[in-house]
Amino acid sequence: MVVVREITAFDRVELLEPIDDAPAGARGGVLELRDRDTAMVEITAPELDPAARIVFVPLAKLRRVA
Repeated sequence: MVVVREITAFDRVELLEPIDDAPAGARGGVLELRDRDTAMVEITAPELDPAARIVFVPLAKLRRVA
């Protein structure tokens, strides 16, 4: 049986779908969780305009990466 840990602050994540200017597959770090179902994520790859680097993403549209 596989145990999947929930996404928490400071996890590295990947977008499963495009969000705002960030494409699907973009990676970044979770800065904080909001309302238990949304994460504030700073996109680090690919490089985005500084104003577009912070996105708010439903947890269902993220996967944790190593």
